[in-house]
Amino acid sequence: MNRKNTVRPIEAVDAPKEPPEDRKAPDPDPKPADYDVLVVGGGPAGLAAASFCGRKLLRTAVFEGDSWGGILTRWCPDKRIDNYPGVSPGILARELARHMIDDARRADVDLFEGRVEEITPDREVVSGKMRARGKMLILANGSTAAEAGILREREFAGRNGGVWYVVRDPTAFRGKEVVIVGGGESAISLVQRLSGIALRITIVHRQPAFRTQSSLPEEFEPDRGLTVLLDSTVEEILGNDRVRGVRVREHATGKVSVLPADAVVMAVGRRPNTAMFRDIGISLDESGQVRTDLWQRTNVPGILAVGDVSSHLKMIVTAVAQAAIAAHQACLDIRNPYGK
Repeated sequence: MNRKNTVRPIEAVDAPKEPPEDRKAPDPDPKPADYDVLVVGGGPAGLAAASFCGRKLLRTAVFEGDSWGGILTRWCPDKRIDNYPGVSPGILARELARHMIDDARRADVDLFEGRVEEITPDREVVSGKMRARGKMLILANGSTAAEAGILREREFAGRNGGVWYVVRDPTAFRGKEVVIVGGGESAISLVQRLSGIALRITIVHRQPAFRTQSSLPEEFEPDRGLTVLLDSTVEEILGNDRVRGVRVREHATGKVSVLPADAVVMAVGRRPNTAMFRDIGISLDESGQVRTDLWQRTNVPGILAVGDVSSHLKMIVTAVAQAAIAAHQACLDIRNPYGK
């Protein structure tokens, strides 16, 4: 399919490398570039939605301002994924992301590197000096790690103080005493990734059991050196210039103990990235996620939402399924506009 584009697409994308300067979004044309579909977010949901749209011969562009592949490459490129259908169990997150990027390129999707700064109600996207307008807009800008609300958490976060929300490179924790806060799939994955690297790992979960859909991995066997504190809460992070320990309370007994720690990793869920489009009237639910109908349509005509920004179930397969629905709906709305 040969199409003459009004803007220059990225010719190649290799996740998760930093893009060279010539892959940045180009200077603008006198007017916004016109597309059938614009997708905000280059994670699994956004890339899948764009691929489906491209295969339906819709002129499609994706904007990604951080890391192609989204959470797969930004947070945990070395994570092994065992529950994505159709691929070999244990595929690395960065490899799955690369497959999705390649799918989008084969579908003739334009991939633009640049943080989206503005979205307008008439489906215009502004990224740096570039503007583009779509007949349909798909929001797929994902989620961010949530804070746990622990005393002094913010004090030690963001300045290499020892509080972490993302583990990009497990080797940075070599020889450290690590406390992981949380008890879901993310927390269990962190134990797997840090096992054998960190000096000691303690996982603290406020519930009496882990929130996981599968059996616990071998790293949780009694002789593997992992300390598990269930039905317990980290009340305070201790230290002066950086983390030196945590204060933990057992719910059943009320006993308070202090654990030494060089790093505290939060794994207490994610919050949707909705700040950039709150001014265009998108309806959010009580948890801050975008409200959609069964076809992923928001309350604003021509705008759909998929993936972590709209789904309570944070799974790759769920994001991709929503992407397929949204792409189908976008195609219907473009070719057979409702009421026309």
